[in-house]
Parts: sequence; C-alpha cells; structure tokens
Amino acid sequence: MNDLSRSKVHIESMMGIFVGKLNDNALHKHYAMQISIAANGKLDIADNQNNHNHYSTCFINSNVEHQFTCNEMSLIILINPISSIGHQLYIRNKAIDIAELNEDLMPIREMFVDYLEKKSDFGQLTGNVGNHLRNYTCKCEVGNHVEDDRIYKAIQYLEQNFDRIVSLKEISSTCFLSETRFLHLFKDKTKLNFRRYQLWNKLVKSLPYLKTHSITETAHRFGFTDSSHYSRTFKETFGVKTRFLSSLN
Repeated sequence: MNDLSRSKVHIESMMGIFVGKLNDNALHKHYAMQISIAANGKLDIADNQNNHNHYSTCFINSNVEHQFTCNEMSLIILINPISSIGHQLYIRNKAIDIAELNEDLMPIREMFVDYLEKKSDFGQLTGNVGNHLRNYTCKCEVGNHVEDDRIYKAIQYLEQNFDRIVSLKEISSTCFLSETRFLHLFKDKTKLNFRRYQLWNKLVKSLPYLKTHSITETAHRFGFTDSSHYSRTFKETFGVKTRFLSSLN
C-alpha cells in the first residue's frame, strides 16, 4: 500500500521524479527542465518579477528563475535538457519560460491521480511517466524539424553512452566537428553548455554510492572538490537539496 505521507525520489539517466510536499522557499533556477503537477491543481509559481500565477499543471524551462509553492502533495519531474526528451521540449517551448502543460503531456496528471488514489505504487508511477515521455519524444520527432542533425545525433550518442563519461574530443569527432566548433554549435542550438551534461552524468552515477557513503566521500570519489561543491552542484542541477536523497527508493 502506498505511504503517501513520505516524500519519494527516483532519479535515472535523463530524468528525476519527486513526489511529496516540496516547497521552494526562495527564488532559484536550475539546469533541469521541470514539469509540476499538484494533487488538486493548486500550484503557485512566482517569477523573478514577483508575479504570481496559479496552475493546475506547469512546465518550467531550464534556467528560469522561479519560486514554487504548493502545500499539498505534488509530482515534480526534472528532465535533462540534453536528452531526446529535453530536446523535443526545447523545440516546442523555446520561447516559453513558464506555462501550463500542453495536451500531449496531460496524461501524466492522470497517472499521478491514480497514484494518489492508490491505484498504482511509486514504481508503477515512475515507469508509466518514463514510458509516456519516451513515447512523447517519438511523436514529437515526427512533427518537429530538428534544427541541426549533428547536434541531435550528438544528443542521441550521449544517451546511448550514458554509462561512461564521453569526452569532448570523442563527441566532437562523432559529429565531424572540431572541439571549438562543436562547443559553439552545441550552445547555439541547445542554449546549454556541454559541461552541464557531464555534471548531470556524474551526479546521477554518484547516487548509489551516496547511499552508503558520506557526501564528502562521494564528492571526492566522483571528481568534485569537496562536499560543498557536490551539494551546490546538486542544487543547481535538480533544484532540490541533497537531503531529499534520504528518501530514495
């Protein structure tokens, strides 16, 4: 039976899924794109001009300053912008900072309702959400023109080789570009830099290790300067603090 009183977290290669009362008490931004859904549609999102809007569902683009307030159970999905899913979301929403979800993503709300009504458990919820987003990506690829095939192929290559760190030299060679040209084109087409992808990769790989080791040990093991560097990078990437990791399934 679901324990709906406890926050739950699931993080995989290209997305993180959080369920709980996860209020952000300060204006902030993070690398991950964010999809938010409240149990009864009571999301309050403030922007950097202190404009408050209420949503039933919400998409927040990468690196957009916001303050999230919801006093009930909510579902938050964090998506790596440098992923097939993230790339298609960028194509559809590159002119948008914060907005209601489009119709293609609304089935995720029904999945969350099923979880809250105990018709599914957390594992089923994360599986259903992941499958829907991957299916959404396939449909989007048919209907959207990819602005540069080289960069899209680079994104696919990075996903296919997520189990290891792909060097700048390797990925630029795959695209038949110089390292300098690849970095420039990557930033131009995604509005993100390649280093952020590498940091996402290292953080996700560090999570199993963090379950049985301290933040300091984990930071040194995965190439961060110290625990502060690790915690700061985690917050900048996912928008939540490392204390939420204590509820990892």
